[in-house]
Amino acid sequence: MNMNTKNLCGAAVALAAVLLGLAGCVGTKADKVENSPTPEEAKADQYAIDVLGSYYLWNEEIEKDLVRLDPDTCRMPVEVVKSIRYHERGKEVDRWTVLTDNLESFTNSVQGLGLTYGYDLQVGRISNREGEYFFVVSYVSNGGPAQNAGLKRGDIIITLDGKAITQNNIYDAFNSRTIELGVTKLDGDHIGEEVRTVGLRAVDMYEDPILVTKTLDVNGKKIGYLAYSGFDLKSSQSLRDVFLRFKSDNVQELILDLRYNGGGYAFTENVLASMIAPRANVAAGDIFQTEVYNSILAQAWKEQGEDTNTYFSNIHELSSQNLRIDVSDANLGIDKLYVIVTGGTASASEGLIVGLKPYMDVVLVGQQTYGKYCAGILLAPKDFYNSKYDYSLIKDWGMYVMISKFADRDGRNESIPDGIPVDVRIDDDPFDGCQLGDENETMLRAALQAAGKAYPQSASVTRSYSNNIELTPLEHGAPRGILIKTDVPALR
Repeated sequence: MNMNTKNLCGAAVALAAVLLGLAGCVGTKADKVENSPTPEEAKADQYAIDVLGSYYLWNEEIEKDLVRLDPDTCRMPVEVVKSIRYHERGKEVDRWTVLTDNLESFTNSVQGLGLTYGYDLQVGRISNREGEYFFVVSYVSNGGPAQNAGLKRGDIIITLDGKAITQNNIYDAFNSRTIELGVTKLDGDHIGEEVRTVGLRAVDMYEDPILVTKTLDVNGKKIGYLAYSGFDLKSSQSLRDVFLRFKSDNVQELILDLRYNGGGYAFTENVLASMIAPRANVAAGDIFQTEVYNSILAQAWKEQGEDTNTYFSNIHELSSQNLRIDVSDANLGIDKLYVIVTGGTASASEGLIVGLKPYMDVVLVGQQTYGKYCAGILLAPKDFYNSKYDYSLIKDWGMYVMISKFADRDGRNESIPDGIPVDVRIDDDPFDGCQLGDENETMLRAALQAAGKAYPQSASVTRSYSNNIELTPLEHGAPRGILIKTDVPALR
C-alpha cells in the first residue's frame, strides 16, 4: 500500500472537517481582506465548484452548499468538499469524493505504487492497556521489505521504534522512511510476551495485487483459488496469465478471495468479469453493468451517441494507457463462483459480484461487504478546463469525484446501501496460523466446505480470544472504496 495516510478516527475527522470548513469559509466583511484565500486556494475553490456542479452524481442535491466554496472567502477547500458531500436524512451517503492538492500521489496509491514497506495491517486495541493498539499482518507483498525481513500473515506488531503504539504514532507504521517493529505472535488467546525486533526501510515499488494463485483438488474436482487485493491497471494483463494457467489445469469452479480488495479501475474489473462469466454471455456481449448519471452527464452521453452500459467482451482496450487485452482464450467456462468477502471488500469488488450474479451461481463466504455502489473519475484541472483557462496554480490538484451508480443488467444493486450480505458467515482470522492459500486457513476452508470438501469435525472454524481482540482495517493512502471510470463525456 502507498504510504500516504488518513486519520484513524473517521467520525471525529468528519466532524472536524465540517467545523473547520465552516470556520475557514464564513467571515465578516471586516476580516474578509485579512483572511482572504491565497490565489491557489481561490483557484481550487472555483475548480471544486465547477467539477461538483457538473460531474458530481448528486450535483442538484448539493447545489445550495457550493456557496461555501466561495473563492473570495473559502480558505479550506479540501475540508469543505468533504463536509458538503451528499447527505440523506443526516447520514453521509457519499464518503468518497475528495479534493486533493497531490493528485499524482493519490493516483499512485490506487496503482499500487509509491514508498512502501510491502505489508497490509489490521489494527486492534490492547484491552488491558488504555489507549494502546497493536497491528496484525494481514499479508505481505511479494518481494517487498516486509517479506524480505521475514514478516508473515499473523505476526503481531506491538511497538514502533521501541514505543507503544498510540494515536500519536500509529501512522509511523506507514509514513516513515525507516521503522523498527516489535514483533510477536499470539500465545494461546493472548498476545505473546516474546518480542523480536524487525527493521524495515521503505522502498519505491509496485505492489502486485495478485497475492496467491493455486489449483486445488476437491473430491476430484479442480477448483482455482485467486487472492486479489486491488483492481489496478497493471494487473489486468497478469490476470489473463493467471486464468490461462487455471484453464490449463482444467479448473471447474473458482474461489475468488476479495477480502482485502477495496476496488480500483472499472477497466480491470471488466477484464476479470469477462474471464469468469459464462462463455456464451461474453461471446454475445451481454450487459455486465448499467449506470445512472446526473442529468448533465446523461444528456452529454446522449448527445455524443454513447451507450452508458458496460458489456462483457473478449477484447478490452484502454487507449490512454496503450492497453489491449484479448481474453477470448482465457475464459474458464465455469458456472459457479465462490467469493470470499469482508467489510473491506468494496466498490469494484462489489461491482464484479453484482454484475456476475444474474449470469451464474455466486456464493459469498465471509462478512457483509462494505457498501460502495458508485463510481468516480480521477479528474485533473488539465482534463477539465480548456487550454484558455489558467490553471497553473492548481496544476497538481485534482478530484476523485463520484459520477455514477452502477447496477446489474436489470438495474439491481445489492450493495445499496450497506453492502452485499453473505451466504456463508465466517470471520477473517489472521491468527489461525495459516497463510493465504493454505487449505486450512479459516475463510478458504469455509469456501472449500461450501464447495464440498469435508474436514474433520474437530477442526473448528471459529476462535475466541479472552482479551476481546477486535480488528479493523487501517485506512491510509487512497480511501477504501475505489471504482474509477476512464470513459466520461467531455463537457468543456
